[in-house]
Amino acid sequence: MRHEGICTGSISLRWITIVVLLLQLLLRLKAHPNAPQPFPGDPYAGWYRAPNGQRYFGFGTVIEVGVNHDGSRYVEVEPEQHHPGAEFDFFDPFTDEDMDENLYPDWEEREECCERDKFFSDSQDLEPGSIAPGQYMSASGTSYYGLGKVVCATRTKAGVFGWYQVEPMRGGYRFWSETSGTLIPDEDLPRSPYSGSKETQQRENKDRPRRPNYFKLRGWYGGYANQEINMRKAKAKLGTERLGVYFAPDGQWFVGVGKVVTIGMTTVANSNLFYIYVEPISGKSGGEYDFFHPHTCEWMDELPSNPIPGVACTTAQRKTLPPRWRALPAINRRPDIGQEYPGRYFPPGAPRRAVYVGVGKVVKTGVDTNSKIWVEVEPIPGKSGGNYEFFDPFTGKTMPDEYWPDEE
Repeated sequence: MRHEGICTGSISLRWITIVVLLLQLLLRLKAHPNAPQPFPGDPYAGWYRAPNGQRYFGFGTVIEVGVNHDGSRYVEVEPEQHHPGAEFDFFDPFTDEDMDENLYPDWEEREECCERDKFFSDSQDLEPGSIAPGQYMSASGTSYYGLGKVVCATRTKAGVFGWYQVEPMRGGYRFWSETSGTLIPDEDLPRSPYSGSKETQQRENKDRPRRPNYFKLRGWYGGYANQEINMRKAKAKLGTERLGVYFAPDGQWFVGVGKVVTIGMTTVANSNLFYIYVEPISGKSGGEYDFFHPHTCEWMDELPSNPIPGVACTTAQRKTLPPRWRALPAINRRPDIGQEYPGRYFPPGAPRRAVYVGVGKVVKTGVDTNSKIWVEVEPIPGKSGGNYEFFDPFTGKTMPDEYWPDEE
């Protein structure tokens, strides 16, 4: 890991305090054999990812629990809205320095309830890909509105037009939360744009009818994800089978039943919204195990794929890639193991949905079912900067330091 200024002195008092608080919580859980895993909303000691991209440690409120690529589990927390004492202050455990006050969450902004006019269109005949005002719901279940690319129109059972489901465009117009009026955070922006079209939406397969209208599906998210009590009653746990969101390799997200890899919570206008991310279960398909688009109801495996990190793509597809990803050398042949080559990297200690790209040492390579070359790499110790600097292909953000392998 690339850390500087690691504290080599004695363990600080705050570390001792955190450990004591954590042990007290664990003992309390141990006293109740049926007590659940740390759950979003619970008090717990863990890491907080601050707005500056750095991680700080402290005792706060759990906002996400999940499974990493190596099978280990993580707990992400957020500072308490009103932390009662110094032991609740977040700090950098490698330098023992306090986190700056301006890096704490802006709770006043979250509590603001905004009475903005609905940003909906009067036009009723726009096709997918057109630019129009409408609503966007992120994978975490938070709704936003703004001017974006049309995915589909929302209509009543009788066919009456309501509004457009749209997607924000990176670098395009801003989107706001429907309830708080705050701008959409980067993590809620779509990783990859909707790959369908008017033609794909109009296709019919009598042997495989699509899901009912979206409104009938409201229970898949609004029913359990927006209410903590329903989540706890349902005993949503990591590793169990649940209805949730799946991030496909190309970045698009779909809905279906899979194995739970993430349970999380977001706070909007002083209300908590809960979400579940899953992965398909090998050997199980059909019925609720088939993933589909939540608004168009198209089956995931019937939609065209967008470019996939670490997989060769056509010249036309490369032109559509985000700038930093497009600047990375193309995958145009199958490299040798151990060779330096561009590819994707799944950090062992990163959440299952995380993927980064860059030039590294090839550890795996092959050809997929579509005859496209794929390459997996690892960062090369001692080499950084330029194409050796790994980054999120969808956002262009540099990979956090803690995901770099230890230098030998």
